[in-house]
Amino acid sequence: MKSLTLLAPLLLCVTLLCSSLNVASDSAAAALAILKWKASLQSQNHSVLLSWNTSNNPNTKTSPCAWFGIHCNHADSVIKINLTGYGVKGTLHLFPFLSLPNLAELDLSTNELYGIIPPKISQLSKLTYLDLSFNQFSGKIPPEISHLVHLQTLHLAGNQLNGSIPREISQLKFLTDLALCSNKLNGCIPASLGKLSRLVSLLLYNNSLSGPIPPELGNLRNLVEVYLDTNRLTAPIPSTFGNLKKLRVLQMFNNGLSGPIPSELGNMESLSEISLYHNNLSGLIPTSFGDLRLLTLAHLYENQLSGPIPEEIGNLNSLVDLELSENQLNGSIPASLGNLSNLEILFLRDNRLSGSIPNEIGNLMKLSVLELDHNNLTGNLPQGLCRGGSLEYFTANDNQLTGPIPQGLKNCTSLKRVYLERNRLRGNISEDLSVYESKIH
Repeated sequence: MKSLTLLAPLLLCVTLLCSSLNVASDSAAAALAILKWKASLQSQNHSVLLSWNTSNNPNTKTSPCAWFGIHCNHADSVIKINLTGYGVKGTLHLFPFLSLPNLAELDLSTNELYGIIPPKISQLSKLTYLDLSFNQFSGKIPPEISHLVHLQTLHLAGNQLNGSIPREISQLKFLTDLALCSNKLNGCIPASLGKLSRLVSLLLYNNSLSGPIPPELGNLRNLVEVYLDTNRLTAPIPSTFGNLKKLRVLQMFNNGLSGPIPSELGNMESLSEISLYHNNLSGLIPTSFGDLRLLTLAHLYENQLSGPIPEEIGNLNSLVDLELSENQLNGSIPASLGNLSNLEILFLRDNRLSGSIPNEIGNLMKLSVLELDHNNLTGNLPQGLCRGGSLEYFTANDNQLTGPIPQGLKNCTSLKRVYLERNRLRGNISEDLSVYESKIH
């Protein structure tokens, strides 16, 4: 027993020494791996990479943990590489990275990397964060990327990737952020993406994606933002999007979407921005939109929407920007719009609206842009249009307005541009106020 007691400190020392040697060996291997990748780059002499060296003695075992952009854990094992935005130029040679067994985060965004994304990226098995966005990568997204089962963030935006979105991405069950925008992707949005139950952000905009929007996306109840705009998507908007109670931003503009706007969208109680402009949407604006009490921006212009503007829109007290131009809306402008105390922009031009401009519009104290031109509006201009002193741009040309130009509008010192021509108005606002541009008759 006494012998064992004497040997215990010695055994502990040997264990600690071996552990220390292993750490040193791992650090040296990591340094060598990183230097191999540096040697493959066209920008290896970039100033940010100057710290990547093993001093003047090549036999010196140097830890890379003090090198620029390299982050290690307490055991001096490389867990993160971040070189975002430093103009690093070259291809993505993965072999050196495979020597970093604990690498969890790889951020090479906003550089000049090119070539394909190697399928062997699947061997970086500990990755939770991968950002290769805003480079010059081309080719297809490798389906093998689905083997990165711990991945939470996948950003491949702003490259020249083509082909379809791999269905296998749905196997990344921990994924919260998926950004594939601004590439050359085509084909349909895989319905299997509806299995990514933890997804918070889905960015697919500015591609050539076609076909319908999968109803299965309505299963992603943790979504906060969805950007599907500027593609070639067709068919109606799925009513299942009404299930997305956490959604704050919905962007689907610049597509070929058709059919009515689902009334179920009024169930998206957290929504603050909705942009559906430049589609082929038809039918009525749902009255359920009046339930979107957090809405600040609604862009529905350049569609084929018809019927009246719902009175319920006047319930949206947070609304700042309401744009309904270039549709086929008819009926009168609801007086309830005067309740929108935060409204700054109101576009209703190029519709079939009739009746008079409600006096309640004068209650919009923050209103800076009001476009009512190319409708069938009649009656006099309201006296209080510029009551808040914020109105800068006002167009009401090509209507059937009559009567004098109100003194309140003539005294509006904030006005920069006024178009009132092709009406039956009396007076000339430019005689009373020097505006940047005015057309009256």
